[in-house]
Amino acid sequence: MTVGTTRFFNNNSDLFNQLNKDLKSLQAQAGTGDAELKLGSNIQDISKLSAAEEKKSEINQFISNSKRVQTDLEVLDVALERVQNLLVRLQELAVESANDILLPDERERFALEARMIKSELLDVANQKDNFGNSLFGGVSGTEKAFSVNFAGEVNYNGSSLAKELQVTPGLTVKQNFSGLDVFQTVPGSDGNFSIFEAVDDLIQSLKVELNGGTSDNLFDTASSTVLKLPNSASEAELGFKLAIDDKIVEINQKVYGNDYSDVVQIINSYSLETGVTATLSSDNQISLSGDADNFFVKDFTYIGSGTLDPEIQILNQLNGEVVDTVTVKSLENSSITGKITETFEHLASKRAEVSASARRAQDAEVSGQDVLITLEEDISEIKDADLASILTQLELLMTQKEAAQATFTRITSKSLFDFLG
Repeated sequence: MTVGTTRFFNNNSDLFNQLNKDLKSLQAQAGTGDAELKLGSNIQDISKLSAAEEKKSEINQFISNSKRVQTDLEVLDVALERVQNLLVRLQELAVESANDILLPDERERFALEARMIKSELLDVANQKDNFGNSLFGGVSGTEKAFSVNFAGEVNYNGSSLAKELQVTPGLTVKQNFSGLDVFQTVPGSDGNFSIFEAVDDLIQSLKVELNGGTSDNLFDTASSTVLKLPNSASEAELGFKLAIDDKIVEINQKVYGNDYSDVVQIINSYSLETGVTATLSSDNQISLSGDADNFFVKDFTYIGSGTLDPEIQILNQLNGEVVDTVTVKSLENSSITGKITETFEHLASKRAEVSASARRAQDAEVSGQDVLITLEEDISEIKDADLASILTQLELLMTQKEAAQATFTRITSKSLFDFLG
């Protein structure tokens, strides 16, 4: 009969289990090189490790955003370059078509190519990135940033705000552009205009007489003439200039129901200075007479729905025949080529903005990688096991285990008779 109790055996069993558990833990740390952090004894290291891992996740997201922005901006830059190339060809068309001996068929061929360029511009304006998002739709999720209505006018359907991604804790970078900013509000010498309107002006100009923006001298052979003004319908805003010798008379007037009496009144208010008087007659006609040597009509503008092709006709005072025509200023070749040049410069500034944004995103990526390396070193320092200490503890635990086993075996091998003598 051996000496012992249930409690004695349980205590020794718990001791051996704990020793085995500790040995297993130390062996795992020695094998992997990673320290086993315990809440009771390593609370500070656990807190530091948690903060470092959280920061690492944040930096990884910023790096991912930086790479995504760079990819999107590369696609955006290619799109803007394509638009610039189309504008170069459009400028060539405008220059080549500025020839007053072109036949109608030749002018129509120029107009056809201009319409094809407009279609290509619209295609670029509706282009998407590699993830199917609109390059020029801003923050909107619209399928197509631009659409064409029944009149051939291009309308913007996207947002006025551009998409942005955060690439550092304090920096966001544009991911795309608003088409309103790129295509619809090009800054020009006469105010903002649309790229598509500039193309439409070129197409429309090919339907009218070249350089029709300024009339011939109205008083070259006679001291009177007749201006026939366009239909205003219910309302129109009309403007033009009368260059009479060294005096410029500017007219900017809203006209209702073809009532041009206010225009006549403005002209007559300068009669003492110009020597020219005006009289209103029927059918939108104003008779002009005076003793000026030089009299020109120019810089005609028209906003309204009364006519699709507004113009000022110069009529012969005697027989009423049309002797000259003044078209809207926007159809003048110099105005069109000027707008194309301004558009090209506008896109050049946008490409510079794309380049600057890509550079910021690239710098953010490099900076994030540097921070990530530092974090990895800090995390490694916390997690790495002290092999020298572990081996010492292993040796100590093995000794303790062997001693416990020897003691347990020796005690349990004796019987009651050994103690009774």
